[in-house]
Parts: sequence; structure tokens; C-alpha cells
Amino acid sequence: MSQQQYLRCALPCLRELGINPTKLFDTELGGRIAGLPRVGLGPLLESQMGVLLAKEHSSVDWSTRPLPQDWLNYAALDVELLVELRDRIYELLNSAGKLQWAIQDFAAILVAPPSAPRVDPWRRTSGIHKIKKRQQLAVVRALWNVRNELAQEADIAPSRLLSDNAISALAVADSAITNRKHLEKVLKPIGLRARWIENAATWISAITDAITMDEDSWPQVRSNTDALPPIKLWRDRFPERYAPLTHARAQLDLRATELNIPLENLISPEAVRRICWNKPLGEVSTALAALGVRPWQIEIAAPLLEAALLEVEPLEIAEPATEGSAEESSEE
Repeated sequence: MSQQQYLRCALPCLRELGINPTKLFDTELGGRIAGLPRVGLGPLLESQMGVLLAKEHSSVDWSTRPLPQDWLNYAALDVELLVELRDRIYELLNSAGKLQWAIQDFAAILVAPPSAPRVDPWRRTSGIHKIKKRQQLAVVRALWNVRNELAQEADIAPSRLLSDNAISALAVADSAITNRKHLEKVLKPIGLRARWIENAATWISAITDAITMDEDSWPQVRSNTDALPPIKLWRDRFPERYAPLTHARAQLDLRATELNIPLENLISPEAVRRICWNKPLGEVSTALAALGVRPWQIEIAAPLLEAALLEVEPLEIAEPATEGSAEESSEE
């Protein structure tokens, strides 16, 4: 888990306990803005302070309760040098003239509202983009929901009880799964784990309920969402939007290289796509601000985007290999 992912989880938990931080310094984000090549805690401590972190417990099951004492000691070591590391990253940002950029980003993390509940969160199950039948989607939904309920009760990561790959395999099984033997037969090819079978009766019941429910209750193949079409469709179907996008990407990438900062930290790729898709009639800077783009990012990106929106002929560039539909996601 990256530091930014951790913060998105930790801050709401702290607020539930009445702890409301007023200042924040994200060493990973600071390292990115400073232009450092590797920004995980371990690489930062190694490159900036010459310290190697012990990693003997990095792959253990951290959902275990209670946590063993040596695991707690290991976790404490991860934060032992954070203050010193913060000071070092602060100096790098200040000397590069990027400190105010980082401060704006840190402040934005603190004031960011809680994420809205996902619509149909089960649709983020890995491999679901390969499932085309509504009945099979009903099985995915049923297994995902019951798995989530069990995981919350047990205070354990859902994928420990049943992986996303297992859910997808059960959804597309050729024959009905009516007993434990059938369940094991379907899951064995993907690496059956003993823990998956502990709740076999629950999985079988969820599958049965899903496939026997009225067809009108099955989920639609596509959910109602405001997600933009996959970029691979823009060239042929939406050329008037695709052309500005290619120019925006090229110019922003060049500027990011000049500033020695990752493109995604210069401006969110989603914000770029939204601007090129909506082609705002007013000030691009206003539209960017509405999307949550920081003032320093707007100052750099807005002129480039305004120029790109005037382009009508696309640049010939290769599409990023990772860019796909909104339905595709990674394993939990």
C-alpha cells in the first residue's frame, strides 16, 4: 500500500476517533514532486539517509489478531525516522522551488471530502470485464456482497476469504455448483486455498440464490455511470475530442519532463480527459478548479490545455497500454 493510499484510509479513521490533523506532510508525494525516481518509504530512507529498512515481515498476514510483538516492533521501525526524512524532503522541495506546490497538495489531502460510496462496488471485481451474461454478473454480485459481509464481521481483508479470481471462476462455471465437491473442482485450477472452503456452504447458497432469482433482478451488463468512454474508442468515434487530447498529452508530458515531475502529479490524467471531452466554453482554469486541480497545477496546465483545445488534427501517438474501460480493475 502506498503512503497516499494509506492516508486515504487513515484520515477518516482518525476523524471517527475525534482526531483531526491540521497539518500533513506526505513524504511519498513530496518525493514525487521533488522529482525523485523512487518514492516508497524504503527507497527514500535508503537514498536520502543511507538507511535500509528490515523487510522480514512485509509479506505476513497483517489481518492476524492479535498482532505478534515482533510484528509490532517491525511496524514501529517504519516510522522511527519519518521526522528526519520529512526534513530532508522539505529541503529538496525548497531548493527546487517546489515547496509551495507540495504544500498545496498536502492541504488538499487534509480538506478532501470523504469518498462517495461507489455505485455497484462489486463491478470492480478483477476479471469482471470478461463476463458478459447477466446471470453470471448476478453470481459475482451475490458472492462479492456476502464475502464483504463476512469480512466485516471477521475484521479481515475480503480477498483472504475468497479472491476476486475465485469469484469470477465460480460465476462462469459451466455446471451448477450445488455441493462442496463441485466448488473445489471449479476452484482447483486457479490454486484452491483451504480458507476459501471454510465458508463453502455460504458461497453455494449465494450462487444458488443468484441464478434462481427472477431475470428482471439480474444486473445490467453495464452500470449507469459518468465514466468517459475508453480512450481507444475516441479516435474513431469522437475525433473532435481525440485530437485535442493528443496535443494536450504531448505538451503536458514535455512540460512535466522539463519540471522533473511525474505527469500524473503535474495534473491528473482524468482531469485532462474531462477537459478534452467537455471542451469548456469558459475559462479552462475555472473548469480545472471545479475538478479539484490545485492552483499551481492550473497555472502550468491551463495555457497548454487552452491551446490543445484549438487543435483539429490528432498527433500520431501510441495509446498507454494500461488505459482501458472503467470496468477493469485490479485484485483487491
